[in-house]
Amino acid sequence: MPKNIRAWLTKLTAATMLVVGPAFAQTQEKNADPAPASATATAHAAGSPSKPGAEQAFLAKRAGEYARAVKFVGQPGADAMASTGTSKISVVLDGRFIQEENNDVVFGKPVTGLRLWGYNNVTKQYEAVWTYTMSTAILMLTGTSDDGGKTVDYTGDTYEPSGKVPLHARVRQIDDDHFVVTLYSKGADGKEGAFQETTYSRKK
Repeated sequence: MPKNIRAWLTKLTAATMLVVGPAFAQTQEKNADPAPASATATAHAAGSPSKPGAEQAFLAKRAGEYARAVKFVGQPGADAMASTGTSKISVVLDGRFIQEENNDVVFGKPVTGLRLWGYNNVTKQYEAVWTYTMSTAILMLTGTSDDGGKTVDYTGDTYEPSGKVPLHARVRQIDDDHFVVTLYSKGADGKEGAFQETTYSRKK
């Protein structure tokens, strides 16, 4: 058999197992002896890997329309570079994620962005995907929180012509109607500093 066909069949088999495997496992679970009550309680306490839980419900509270104020910090003339915009946040995929659509004017030019926010029940990490019209790149971020999601520190990598640039994004929920996203990067001295801050204020 030619190597290219063999490789294709191997990939097809692996992909099929991704679909069939969970179904087979569920069938085996149904035929197996009932789990002890203590084991069942532990499973419920841990949460379902596929169903939205407390973390997703917390994110869903952000749904609505917002005014955005974007300002650059820690830079000369930062106030002069401030911009404003709007954001619409919607709950999608039956409460599993929230989707953000934003429109800003940056340096006099319209900029549109699309973001997806969520919490991975398996890895116990917050996740986000950011895209916007000033780049063809997809920024993928993972984050953790020590206060139940009120403050989440995300990390990811952006790519410039000069190479990879680490990015740190901190999201702080101020109250039900306001949250702030602050972006940090490391300077030439290796120290991290904030360079952009976006404040969301819910429209009434």
